[in-house]
Amino acid sequence: MRHYTDVFFMKNSYLMEVISAMKPQERKEMAVLLSIPHFNGGGNAKDLLRLYEIILQAAPDFPDTALEKELVCFQVFGDPNILPIKFEKLIGELNRFLRTQLLSSRYRSEHNEDQQHLDWLAWMRERGMTDRAAHQLSKYKNQKVGERLESLVHFRTFFMIEEEEHALKSIQNQVQSDLNIPNLIHYLDAYYKNYRVELENRYLLQQKGAQLSNLETAMQALAGSENILLQIAQSINTILKKEIPSIAEFQTLMQLLRSQESVLPFQTLAEYLTYLRNFCTLLINAGHLEFTSLLHDLHKDNLEQGLFFINKEISPNVYINLVQIALRVKEYTWSKEFTDKYKNKIIGNDKDRFFYRFNLAHCLFAEGELDKALDQIPDVVSSSHYHHTIRRLEIKIYYELQSELLLFKIDAFRKFVVRTAPKTIAANLRTMDINFLNILTQLTQLLPKDKVRAGRLIDRIGKKELLADRAWLLEKVQALEMGKS
Repeated sequence: MRHYTDVFFMKNSYLMEVISAMKPQERKEMAVLLSIPHFNGGGNAKDLLRLYEIILQAAPDFPDTALEKELVCFQVFGDPNILPIKFEKLIGELNRFLRTQLLSSRYRSEHNEDQQHLDWLAWMRERGMTDRAAHQLSKYKNQKVGERLESLVHFRTFFMIEEEEHALKSIQNQVQSDLNIPNLIHYLDAYYKNYRVELENRYLLQQKGAQLSNLETAMQALAGSENILLQIAQSINTILKKEIPSIAEFQTLMQLLRSQESVLPFQTLAEYLTYLRNFCTLLINAGHLEFTSLLHDLHKDNLEQGLFFINKEISPNVYINLVQIALRVKEYTWSKEFTDKYKNKIIGNDKDRFFYRFNLAHCLFAEGELDKALDQIPDVVSSSHYHHTIRRLEIKIYYELQSELLLFKIDAFRKFVVRTAPKTIAANLRTMDINFLNILTQLTQLLPKDKVRAGRLIDRIGKKELLADRAWLLEKVQALEMGKS
């Protein structure tokens, strides 16, 4: 077996292969960078520079005699018998330094300008500069359209552009746009299909001069390998394509996800489960209340897995949504315990206890503690996303109390939604509020045991695609239908 030093200083050693492959100008630039503390500021900075200078002095032939171990150790450390581990560590540091700087140089190359531009847009988006990023993306996209050339590079670049636009539009998704998904899929297909045909043509040409099996046979040999990611994605795709999937289909998919947790990255698992939760929410909002228990089970399972946490904290929206769904399935104890357990783990600290009181008020309302619920309703400015939810809760409490203030509260909230809300609340949420107020107004005019009018109102509730507090309204109508006030 050769000694380590024999292997290292031979011309085909890893470090020497890298340095030999560098252009003379690149070698000089590396020496300059190694002399600058900003780039080379570690504890071994001087030794690292000295080692590189010794190697550089042997260029371009790099004779073994000039790089003999004892000689190099003496020149670097002043000791030819330095411990091997110290010398090996220095060699490793030099390898990593060269790799980092050469990759950085490659990235900054003019051939990589498209990737640099898109990475800069992504940086702005991730740092909250969404308006600036959107403006710059539009300019860049128009520029690339003007340069249009039919090539794989063109299709790949436009795929990345559409992908960044999709990411930008997804930040403030109010279910009001296509999120640029059709364009993204178009350029994904264009790039994929063109690239695949080109590769097939290369294979066919290679086949003319070599004894190769046909491409279909080679592909079939690979087709048997498992692709769990695609299997799960296709299962989700099948469910999403259905207007109303069955609960059994959701449960089957959940079992598949649980069985593959060990091979799925945490972020991938979180994304798949987000699909399911969002779809359940949309189905519930459309009147399919049978999915409420399933969504609550999903929430509890995902909470236990830690899928809702960012740096051990939970977002206000998640803190509220989990309780809202739990209360719909009458999990009152769980709701209160969750509200109390995570009140100090909300992103942003919730110093004024707004979100805590928000949840507590809903818990008390669900339990019939109406006066206590009114006392816990937090103050909220009209421009807040939560203002309409707070006002609806207040109205529901006044309904349950059979208060004379109910119609006044309904009228005041209606005026807010019609006149002020368009500036602060998305159109679909305004529609949900207006429909809630209309149904509730009709509910106040319904007499106990009036089964005919109650049936009509239940039918109207079912036909409303956008309706806030649908389950509560149905419960109240059904109670009157049975003769309960």
